[in-house]
Amino acid sequence: MKNLIDKYLNDSINGVERERLKVWLEKEKNQTKFKHIVESHYKINLGLQEIDLDKDYSILLKKLSNEKIVKKRSTTSWYKIAAIFIGILGLGYLMYLTTKNTNEIYIDENTITIRQDNGNMQVIKEDGSMEIVDSKGNVIGKQNGSHLDYKNVVAENSNTTSNESLTYNELIVPNGKRMKLTLSDSTIVHINSGTRLKYPVKFIRNQDRKVFLEGEAFFEVTHSKTDPFIVNADKIDVRVLGTKFNVSSYLNDNAVSTVLVEGSVELHATNSAEKEDQKYILIPGQIGSWDKSINNMQIAKTDVNEYISWINGQIIFKIRPFPEILKVLERHYDVSITNNYRFLDSQQFFAKFDTETIEQVMTYFQSSIPFSYTRVGDEIIINEP
Repeated sequence: MKNLIDKYLNDSINGVERERLKVWLEKEKNQTKFKHIVESHYKINLGLQEIDLDKDYSILLKKLSNEKIVKKRSTTSWYKIAAIFIGILGLGYLMYLTTKNTNEIYIDENTITIRQDNGNMQVIKEDGSMEIVDSKGNVIGKQNGSHLDYKNVVAENSNTTSNESLTYNELIVPNGKRMKLTLSDSTIVHINSGTRLKYPVKFIRNQDRKVFLEGEAFFEVTHSKTDPFIVNADKIDVRVLGTKFNVSSYLNDNAVSTVLVEGSVELHATNSAEKEDQKYILIPGQIGSWDKSINNMQIAKTDVNEYISWINGQIIFKIRPFPEILKVLERHYDVSITNNYRFLDSQQFFAKFDTETIEQVMTYFQSSIPFSYTRVGDEIIINEP
């Protein structure tokens, strides 16, 4: 959790990580711990070890109210106090987001959750079963273990459910977890670790079937001649009628990639400088990679098994750069990995893992290129040998 807090303070936290931090902060003791960390952060970085926070906070409020202050402080000191004040305000805003629409129910950071249109959260227990209920008390989905099903429930309620407007749910799957989702049109979605998927509870006939992805998912789309299925991933729309494909769109990755297994897909990259979308067609066995930094699409042949093995709990790397490998391992094992041995950044590896622990995985890479590492909790630090 310290890694997430550091990212929050450095403004480098992504959407999924922010959600995990917000969930963790719903517990009162964690709020106190977080406040202490925030205060320590500004003390250390701004040299405020000797400042009385309560006293200076009070003085700052008076200063902001244009009241006369007898005791004057230097301009530098006021900048420092203001920095702490801003940090505390940031904490307050985060706490507001944390408690909003959650009914103050503590949700563990490592649980799978569903966020509904009205902001209500429901926790998914992988070893249990439950009904997904909307704000009106209607059952809109059922969960059994790692499978979440909207199709059968929607079919049962087809005579009573209105189709006039779309209602969305958002499934949030943290690192170290996976989930299988059946949508109302029978489309099956396998959702990988560290992923958020926003989808309609029920699709409307004669309209696009559109979902929104942040992370990685494998889609088995039910064919429809009239209702295209669209996956929005960052600035890419993947458009299909019925097919099997994998989309990876993590916020901290450099590219959005689509790998086609069966059928065909159209990739639309919207460019504000152009009047029309840029459109690319994939055939089975190809990968389309959209470089987010230069807005460029590359299409190439690939081994699809490397990109869909995660569905069965496997990890396959076929000549992949070490920094990319570390990102995959972080999500799969729910750990934070810091590499201080820069030589490894330029190295590529071939590897396949199934039931191995993270320690066994690290040992494998050590056997190829020696390095040392330490692990404390969920944090791993790699150093030169």
